[in-house]
Amino acid sequence: MKIIQVYSTLNIYLVLFVALLTDAKLQCEEVSKSLESNEPVEYNVAKKCLKSFPYNARHATKTVDSVLHFLSNYYVFLDRAKDNPPSGFKYQPVDLKTELISLRKTTFKSDHDFSMALRNTLFKLKDGHTRVTNLCYQNFIYDQNLALYSVITTDKVGKKNQVSNDTLDPSNNDCEVTEIGGKPALKAIVDFANDKIAYSKDLGVRFNMALALSINSYSQQFNLRGDFPETSNITYNLSCSKNKSFTLERKWNITYKNGFGLFNNFCLNQNNNTIFSPNDNFASSDKETESTLATESTSNDKFEPPESSNENKKLAHAKLVVEDFYLLDDGKTKVGVAVITRERQDHDNILKDGFQKLNKRDMSNNIGGALTVPLFLTSLLLSSKQPNSFPTDIIIQNFTIPKIEENFNTSDPNVYNIYNPNFYLSFPSGKHFRNASEFIGSRKKRTSNLYINALTSNEEKILNNISSFPWTSDDIIIITNGFCASSCALLTLFFSEIHKVKTIAVGGLLDTQMSFSTFPGGEVQSPNVISLFSESYDIDMNGTVKDILEYTYKPADYRLYYDEDNAKDPSLLWLEAAKILNEKA
Repeated sequence: MKIIQVYSTLNIYLVLFVALLTDAKLQCEEVSKSLESNEPVEYNVAKKCLKSFPYNARHATKTVDSVLHFLSNYYVFLDRAKDNPPSGFKYQPVDLKTELISLRKTTFKSDHDFSMALRNTLFKLKDGHTRVTNLCYQNFIYDQNLALYSVITTDKVGKKNQVSNDTLDPSNNDCEVTEIGGKPALKAIVDFANDKIAYSKDLGVRFNMALALSINSYSQQFNLRGDFPETSNITYNLSCSKNKSFTLERKWNITYKNGFGLFNNFCLNQNNNTIFSPNDNFASSDKETESTLATESTSNDKFEPPESSNENKKLAHAKLVVEDFYLLDDGKTKVGVAVITRERQDHDNILKDGFQKLNKRDMSNNIGGALTVPLFLTSLLLSSKQPNSFPTDIIIQNFTIPKIEENFNTSDPNVYNIYNPNFYLSFPSGKHFRNASEFIGSRKKRTSNLYINALTSNEEKILNNISSFPWTSDDIIIITNGFCASSCALLTLFFSEIHKVKTIAVGGLLDTQMSFSTFPGGEVQSPNVISLFSESYDIDMNGTVKDILEYTYKPADYRLYYDEDNAKDPSLLWLEAAKILNEKA
C-alpha cells in the first residue's frame, strides 16, 4: 500500500485501510481455498467475502468522476438516453449525469455494493457496448446447472410453457416449469429480462437471452450469471406428468472464471493500489489508465457473461458443406444456410469459400461477426459498391485531433485505427477525405458526416478475384433470435433497409413483434486504447438521413417460435425459413 506523507490524518486513514483490506483477506480465506482446490464456493461464504472489501469514498468519487467524464465527452447517446423509448422498445429512460452525481454522494457499506450500484446505473442504458465491470467481482460464475427454454404451442389458447433441461437430474428434462420463486414461470423470466439483462432495448430479445437458446455467451442468463445473485437458491415448481409434480430447490454452484490466480494474487493483494486505494492516476482526464474497474465499449470475452453450457445441437435436416455452412434438404426444399456467429481472424476466406460452396442456391443467414463483416458481406453477396454502410458519426475532442492529424499521413493502411480518416468516406459524397481538417469539420454539428470504409487490402483482393454470385436480395432471408449485435446488427439492418432482404425473428413473447438485431451503435474496443463511440443513422432509398439506428425500432418481417423440437434442432427452423423464402419468391 502506497503511503502518501502529506498530512498525518491521511497517513492514519491509509493505515486503517490496510487493516480493513487485511480483514477482507481473512474473510475470503475460505473462498481462496475452494478456488485453489477447484471446489465450488458456498453462497454465504462468497457473500461474506465480497461484502468484506471496504468501501473507499475517495476511490469511489474518483471512479464516478472518471466514468462521468468519459461518458460526457465520448458517449454519443448521452442525451438520447434520457428520452422515452420509441414504440416497440421497453426500457426506462436514464439521465446518466444526474444518476452518477447522486451515486457520488451516496455512502455504501462495501466496495462491492458501490461497484454494483455503478454497474446497474449503466445497465439501465440497455446498451451491450456500454458497461462497467470489476474483474474481481464479475469473474465469479453462478450456475444452477439448469437450462430453461420457452415453448409456445399453437393450440387454441396459445399456451406458454417454460421447460427445463436439467444437467444434474436428467429425469427433470422437458418438465414444465409452472412457477419460479413463487411467481408464474413466464412472469419470473420476463421480470428478470426486464430488470436484470442489459444487452438489448427490446424486451423480447432480452427474454430470449434469459433462456438457453442464444448460441453465444450471452445466453441462459437466468440460470447462469456473472453478478452475485440476491438469494442463495431458486425454487421451481415442476409438472412432469399427471403423477409427477413437485418443487425443486436448486442452489448456486459458484466458481471463478480462469482459475484462482487473479483473485488470490491480485484482488486480495494488499500491496495493490490499483483497485482499492485512492489512485491519482485514475482521474477524470483524457489519457489511458489502468484499473480493474473499467468503463467498457467492448465485446471483449473477459467482460461477457459466463459461457452457456448448451451442448452442440443436432441437425437432422442439414448437411455440413464447409465449416458453418450447411445444405438444407428435406426432399422438397434445398437451401443454403450460413451460420455466422463469431469474429475470426480468417473470417474473410471462410465466408468466401463457404458461399462459393453454396453457389447457385438460396440462403438463410443467422449472422454475427467482426466490424468489417457488414462491408465485406454486402460486397461479396450482392456485388454492391461502396459505401456499404450507414452514415455514421463520432464525437471529436481536442484530445483526439492531434491523433487524427497524425493518422492521416502515417497510419498503416492495412491496420484499422478508429481515428484514422482513411478508414472513412465522406457523407454523402462517398469520397475519401482530402485532409484531416476536412474530416474534423466544424464540430458544431454531429450528424452523419462519415461512412465506415474499413475493408482491408486482403478483403479488397478477395472481392476483386471472385466471380459475382447469381443471387439477388430476393434470394436471401435472414433468421436470428434477435441477438444479432454490433456489426451483425449493422449488416442485417443494411441488408433489410437498403437491399430489402426479408428478416425472421425467432422466440420472444407470443404475438409481440420482435427485433432481429440489437445495439448497432458503438464499436468493439479494448480499455487500453483511445475511446470511441459511434452512432449510425437510418437512411431511406434516396440517402436521406432519418433517425439514429440505436433508437429506431426495426421489427422482423416474419416470426417463428420455439417448440420442443426446433429448440433442440435449429435445422427445423431453417426449414421454416426456407418455406417463407420460397413462398415470397
